[in-house]
Amino acid sequence: MPRAPKPTFVTELPLVVSRAQDAVMLGRFEAGRRLCNAVLGDALKALDLMRQSKAWQAAREMPKGKERSAAFKACNEHFGFTEYAMHAVATAHKNDAGFADRLGAHETQKIASRVFAALQEYAFGKRGRPRFKGMHRPLHSMEGKSNAAGIRW
Repeated sequence: MPRAPKPTFVTELPLVVSRAQDAVMLGRFEAGRRLCNAVLGDALKALDLMRQSKAWQAAREMPKGKERSAAFKACNEHFGFTEYAMHAVATAHKNDAGFADRLGAHETQKIASRVFAALQEYAFGKRGRPRFKGMHRPLHSMEGKSNAAGIRW
């Protein structure tokens, strides 16, 4: 039985920051944008390779049921198309790029989760192909896994 939703709210406040704080914020959002693009690129490659595999093609031909679901799950795990595999890819990209001072572990994992959720919708045919974030269409928000992580007011 699903849990009953608790009432929540979001409040948006304009920030008044100094130039130094603004530069730090812009650096963090740029690092998040670049990390999002890197994870998306790797995930799209994994999805394309998975769809080309013989195991995927065989699973598509199976009748709907537990065996088909198990075949798809095995294929996903083999090609690293899982949320936790995306977390590992995102962490590796963050460390290789030197973004450890700009992005924490929780923000990195949430970026990977957002990319995976978008790709899962695309893989199931519910949405279109996810797009890369350009300089003129940056990230507008970043989130962590708790209130104690990331940028705090």
